[in-house]
Amino acid sequence: MTEISPHSRTRFDTVAARPTFSERLERAQSVLANAMGELYKSKTAFAGFLMIMVLLIGCLATPFITKHDPVKQNYAQMLKAPSEEHILGTDRFGRDIYSRIMWGGRRLVAIAISAVFFGMVIGIPYGVLSGYYGGWADSVAMRVVDGLLAFPGILLYLLIVTLARAWRIEGIWNDLTLIFALGFAFMPEVARLARGVTLAERDKEYVEAARIMGDSSIYIALCQILPNCVSPLIVNATVRLGYTILIIAALSFLGLGTLPPTPDWGADLSAARDHMETHPLTAVFPGLAICYTVLAFNLFGDGLRDILDPRLAER
Repeated sequence: MTEISPHSRTRFDTVAARPTFSERLERAQSVLANAMGELYKSKTAFAGFLMIMVLLIGCLATPFITKHDPVKQNYAQMLKAPSEEHILGTDRFGRDIYSRIMWGGRRLVAIAISAVFFGMVIGIPYGVLSGYYGGWADSVAMRVVDGLLAFPGILLYLLIVTLARAWRIEGIWNDLTLIFALGFAFMPEVARLARGVTLAERDKEYVEAARIMGDSSIYIALCQILPNCVSPLIVNATVRLGYTILIIAALSFLGLGTLPPTPDWGADLSAARDHMETHPLTAVFPGLAICYTVLAFNLFGDGLRDILDPRLAER
């Protein structure tokens, strides 16, 4: 019978000690329960969480809680005050403001989440691999990031949106163009953050153990180091959502967002400027919707930062 060498026995024992799927599931459930407990302790995070839940539920339930077509014009109902028929009144084209806010929020939140997700998908692996390999590859990768960060984001948005208008890109393709512009502008920021966390993790013992076991560099970087970098990335993405919503609303306010008559908070706020003195509610409600959404994500992100940052002893 062949005797197993000490090195092989150590490697065999290490592999056998890897957690099973059920053990990982139990650990994930435990982490989720602890996270909810910490979330409840933080008043800021919990308030933001509740506000986001209300926002998401409202977006999902929009087809069932609105009864008016958000784009249908009715000049006989122009600039009507809030009533039983029109809860928030009507705009200058006789369209129901409540329906436009709900449908506009549904679309706005979807674009913001998609843009942030796209930026993370391309930025996180870029930053993690750059930080893990180091050397000349890291230097070249970070110089590219520096170049992108040196280019003003607002100019990038305006450039891509203007090109989309020139090429007559409309409908869902216009939204995809906006998602690409916002996500690509977010990529350098998240890549630099991922790289910084990776540099702090790559020399730790669990990484050395994975190297000894013969795991590939890509596996170590993406499956061993990346899970330990999630906390700051989640916080950054949550705060970025509020900023992205502001950018989308600002572009629409300038007339560079969604083409009318698609519901959009920024476009509705811009259209209400001519009637702010006589009918201020036409501008108040879209403005409040923007403020509520940005505040919800900012509160949740700040609360998460306090919870997940081990250097903060006080909640």
